[in-house]
Amino acid sequence: MQKELLSAYMDGEQVSNEFTATLCRDGELQQSWANFHTIRSVIREESAVFLGSDFTAKMDALIDAETPLQISQPTPDEVETSPFMQKLKAMFAPLTQVAVAAGVCLVAVLGVQTFNASQTEKSADTPVLQTLPFNNGVQQVSYNAPSKDVITNEQIEQKNKRMGAMLQNYELQRRLHADGVNLGQHQK
Repeated sequence: MQKELLSAYMDGEQVSNEFTATLCRDGELQQSWANFHTIRSVIREESAVFLGSDFTAKMDALIDAETPLQISQPTPDEVETSPFMQKLKAMFAPLTQVAVAAGVCLVAVLGVQTFNASQTEKSADTPVLQTLPFNNGVQQVSYNAPSKDVITNEQIEQKNKRMGAMLQNYELQRRLHADGVNLGQHQK
């Protein structure tokens, strides 16, 4: 707290007779006063203080004294043979295999779906030759086929009437012929 007051006193903000009396009696505050003035002079380049090479050597020694000894990093061979890495590999090897298998399955499923989707789009765009027509009538495959060859419902009815007449005629002849055969068997 007193160093903050000292800094404000040096800047001309907290000037008081009481703090001046305290500064005159306290040796620690006087040392801080001298340090603050030296720092201010160096910052403002008002001082002829030259830090020099011994300052650099002293700072280097102080930094070395502060930092603890650094442990060197292990080599890759040492890392691979460490027990921790052996346990880590044993734990993650099955997980890696499962992840690779899942990735392959995902690619396969997406590939099949994409392939089927592209085939569906192509088949919807291209006409398909139907070998069995819906109306049981044979149609020519040409767009230029004459329409007179197409069978109509009237033609189908006429064919059915002719077939019915032929079946009736056959049945009558069969009965007549059967009666003649039966008469011949009775006379013998």
